[in-house]
Amino acid sequence: MLIENFYTTIDIIEDETNVHFRIDLNEDHEVYKGHFEEQPVVPGVIQLQILKEVLENYLSKDLFMGNVIQVKYLVPIIPQSSPQLDLHIQKILVEGTKVNTNATIGVGDQIFTKAKVGFDIQ
Repeated sequence: MLIENFYTTIDIIEDETNVHFRIDLNEDHEVYKGHFEEQPVVPGVIQLQILKEVLENYLSKDLFMGNVIQVKYLVPIIPQSSPQLDLHIQKILVEGTKVNTNATIGVGDQIFTKAKVGFDIQ
């Protein structure tokens, strides 16, 4: 884990092509003092790091984020308002040493972030 105690995975639900992770954010993490103390938000780069880490754990493989195809930050993630997030990973495609996926981060029907990312297996 790159940033200790930033989040915990509390639930995983999967089917043939999708994996749904329930993430619990640590609302008191020190990161929020710098991003931003009066109105804490989850930095975009940390959202991508969480995606990488849960995918690594799920696949039991070390990954390198090789290709961020597209990321849309639609709504800021405010940890005090949304301490639990749904990370929904769709279309996990493993081909040789490459992993490609689409993911959304949100709560219920509210989508905060959409991403299409390619990883290299280390």
